[in-house]
Amino acid sequence: MRASTGGLAAARVCALLTGTVVLAGGCAAGEDDPATGSPDTSRPSPGGPRGGDGDGNDPPDDRPSGGFDNPDPDAGPPTTCGNDGGCAAGTVVGEAGDRVDLLFVVDDSHSMGEEQAALASQFPRMLRKLVTGDHDEDGTAEFRPVTDLHLGIISSNLGVDYPVQRCEGRGDDGRLLHEVTVDSVTVGGSDATCTGPYPSFLVYDEASVTADEIATQFACIAVLGTDGCGYEAPLEAALKALWPSGDNRIGFRPYGAVAQTAHGDTHNAGFLRNAESDGPGTLAIVLVTDEDDCSVWDQAIFDPMPAMDDPLAQQHVNLRCFHNPDALYPIERYLSAYRGLYTDAGGRVVFAAIAGVPIDLVDQPALAMVDFNNRTEREAHYQRILEDPRMQEQVDADRPGYLVPSCESGLGLAYPPRRIVELARRFGPDSLVQSICGDNLGPPIEIVVRQLASPL
Repeated sequence: MRASTGGLAAARVCALLTGTVVLAGGCAAGEDDPATGSPDTSRPSPGGPRGGDGDGNDPPDDRPSGGFDNPDPDAGPPTTCGNDGGCAAGTVVGEAGDRVDLLFVVDDSHSMGEEQAALASQFPRMLRKLVTGDHDEDGTAEFRPVTDLHLGIISSNLGVDYPVQRCEGRGDDGRLLHEVTVDSVTVGGSDATCTGPYPSFLVYDEASVTADEIATQFACIAVLGTDGCGYEAPLEAALKALWPSGDNRIGFRPYGAVAQTAHGDTHNAGFLRNAESDGPGTLAIVLVTDEDDCSVWDQAIFDPMPAMDDPLAQQHVNLRCFHNPDALYPIERYLSAYRGLYTDAGGRVVFAAIAGVPIDLVDQPALAMVDFNNRTEREAHYQRILEDPRMQEQVDADRPGYLVPSCESGLGLAYPPRRIVELARRFGPDSLVQSICGDNLGPPIEIVVRQLASPL
């Protein structure tokens, strides 16, 4: 994250429990006034500076989470959604099939240059394995090949309402990205020229394009650059990319006084095939980031010039998300909404992340000890990750404005992705977390492919 440039405060954004966000002179019923006091150097408990006074008498959670709920990680996606905004949890109708819509959400903040290049270099092997079914590359297919694949990429940059450097405006707003920012990329150990222009998402079908051709194209658009906002919001960016604009069960915060909608059936139309007529398929959402998620509903925490008596004035601007957890959307919003994308068509939603988890907690030996279809073993696995001392968030005494890194490698430092891991934990067997802290991203990509291929 980066320091701000200064500027005037914008109107406070207040939220209703339904997930619809509105501008108002005051706040929605149930929202507390900011508390006073200096921040601690450890992660605040629920009910911090902007979520109540933490005395146990505040509402259990006044943040908007969305208009439906599906909390059981083993239930699968909801199968029906009524007009009353409720989705009933149930089993998936049909199988995942060999159609996959694969969305990468890539951190484009200043620290991610090496990681983006490392990711791009792994695309050929990843796609070759998916479309041949030959995971161990011995010439024999281990799973049914993916014959129909959509590939899309978005950034974690949603911008902020305040004049913060590199965060101006709406950022990329969850829109699929396809502009070429480099002349060439290294894929599979060889340099490839990026010609472009490319469509908003790429389509693979075995009759018209090879895996290597589509991999090179995707590698070219996957190098997003490093000018994005340091308040990364990959969870909200993915939701905004995929959710249909006319479905008001999920609301989105406005920019200034302008209401906002999602892009699933507008700018990004056609990428996600989740209509009942499409039949069952797989949606895979893969995050690549070296920091935790900072998807906020209360933009006031980004005010670079708060009043002197505001608790924000005592907080480093880089650590606003850390000090104000109640300003972030609750994880349940994404658990429910991601699964709800396949409400009518059935199918399968996979959530995966390559983030700042120490390698030894998620490498192949660690995963071999876990049966992810066994809820008890799966819960214990994620609990080990979340309880590991390296995964605890605390301010770095030697580097003001930063947290203590959770891991590091030749690609750089990474920080504890606790919200991301928590979503994976709640998502159930169709989820996976890997480490961004290896010297290359080959091993984590291999494991993500194995997870995608597991039902095929």
